[in-house]
Order: sequence, then structure tokens, then C-alpha cells
Amino acid sequence: MINLYDRGIYSKLIPLTVALVLIAIVLYFFSLQINELAIKPSNIAQAGGARFYENFIYNVSGKIPNNCIVFSYDPTLFNIIGKASAQYYFLYNQSFMSTVANKYNCEIIDYGYWCGTPGNICGQAFQEYKTTPVFTATYKPTNFTYGLYRIIGYNNSG
Repeated sequence: MINLYDRGIYSKLIPLTVALVLIAIVLYFFSLQINELAIKPSNIAQAGGARFYENFIYNVSGKIPNNCIVFSYDPTLFNIIGKASAQYYFLYNQSFMSTVANKYNCEIIDYGYWCGTPGNICGQAFQEYKTTPVFTATYKPTNFTYGLYRIIGYNNSG
């Protein structure tokens, strides 16, 4: 009689079986996601607006003076194109804004993609600051207007 255990078949068969089961599980869950993975980015609802906004920024970035700082939800986008930028919430830090005023000749508010999402802090900027539009563009499918607005002063809050 052949003793399978003595020949080491079980010691090789068990790890192989476990590996095959794990591969089958991974393939099963991958197959459940294949439809979502195959969606074209242009068919994703939010992608159109985000791409429009990004292209808008790339198109006008060369016209933003180099002595300006842009306050944005996406400062990295402006840093990549060589413009000084800071997170949006710094607009509400008076100490920081005093420092910025001494270093830059102008401050710009980016009313960008994330300003169209719920719970954003963009509207407060226009309550605190007087602004003038520098560049704007409207994304027609949602009728949302993106813009860069120069800060020209403070609103009197009484």
C-alpha cells in the first residue's frame, strides 16, 4: 500500500489548493467590478465638470500675474502651472492674510470645481471680501460658472 503522506504529496497539495482557492476568490470579486472598471471617464457624471474646470485653469493660467497668490481648494493645480497658491481656508485667517498682503501684489479667489459641492466654504469668501471677476467660464451641462476673482478689499460687516 502506498502511503501518500510519506511521499510529501499532502504537504504540496494543501498549499496549492489554498493558492487556487485564493485566486478563485480574487477573480470572482474582480468579475463583480468589471462593469465599473470599463466605464469611460467621459461617462462619469462629475468628470465632465472637473475636466472643464481644469482646462479653464490651464487656459487662463498664463494670464494670472506672477505676483499673485491664488486661494483654492486645489492649490496643487496652480503650483503645477507655476503659480503661488494656498488652501482656501487661509482666506479666513487674518494673520495669514496680512503676511500675504506684504508678500504678494494681488490675491485671487478660485471659485472652482469644489465650490459647486455641498458643504463648501467658498461663499463665505464673497461675504468677507470685495472682489472683481478676472476670468469666468460657464460649464453648460450644469450651468455652473467657474471663476477667478481678485480681492480688492474687505466688505464692511458693520
